[in-house]
Amino acid sequence: MEASGDIRILIVEDELIIAEDIRTKLVSLGYIVTGMAVSADEAEQLLKNIKPDLVILDIMLSGERDGIDLARVIRDQYKVPFIFLTSYADKETVERARRVMPDGYLVKPFTDKDLFAAIEVAVFRKSRVNGHVDDGLRETPSEILNDCIFIKKDYLLVKIKFNDLLWIKSDGNYLELFCSGGKKHLIRSTLKDFINKLPGSVFLQIHKSYVVNINHIEAIEYSHMIVGNYNIPLGRLFIDKIKDTLHIDF
Repeated sequence: MEASGDIRILIVEDELIIAEDIRTKLVSLGYIVTGMAVSADEAEQLLKNIKPDLVILDIMLSGERDGIDLARVIRDQYKVPFIFLTSYADKETVERARRVMPDGYLVKPFTDKDLFAAIEVAVFRKSRVNGHVDDGLRETPSEILNDCIFIKKDYLLVKIKFNDLLWIKSDGNYLELFCSGGKKHLIRSTLKDFINKLPGSVFLQIHKSYVVNINHIEAIEYSHMIVGNYNIPLGRLFIDKIKDTLHIDF
């Protein structure tokens, strides 16, 4: 994993051991730590003097203002993307956090890879909103999409491993993602755009509205496939492609 460009990050965390652990992780990943703050007031003072590309802040900061209060200032005054850190939050706090529209969310404890992925996605999304890609950012950070993809769900970026994604159903501008364990996600995207984010060696379109994970195909008949105990219809126009890809005849 390697940081895409000289990304400058401000850490706002009132637990010093955790803050130092985050700083160490960031440096090892190739990011630049521009400052560390333990409160909303201290963070604001730093923001007046430095211009970070991203702020990582704990939701539950001690003091009169918590991380959500600070996030609102960051969003409205400084226009800098931010990622929330938390180990626990009640329903009211979660709702407050959702309303300030964070660019990512990390639940403690998290791995280096989780941290890297959250940062790259947040900065990349910000660059796309601005209409350009800065500081050598890659169009698609390959380390993030090597074995998984991140989808936006409410205010969270949820990681889905490709191996857990069984099949996809399109319904206009929305997709249903069916995952192992009976999990299902609804996202706003066209099938065409989403397919471009998936490895072609693993996922196969078998119908104008369906894509399946080849590794989870259990049986095939002329009219349908069985994937994870589901019957998925085959599109007539996709039969030849299915035969060529799977090296079968039926």
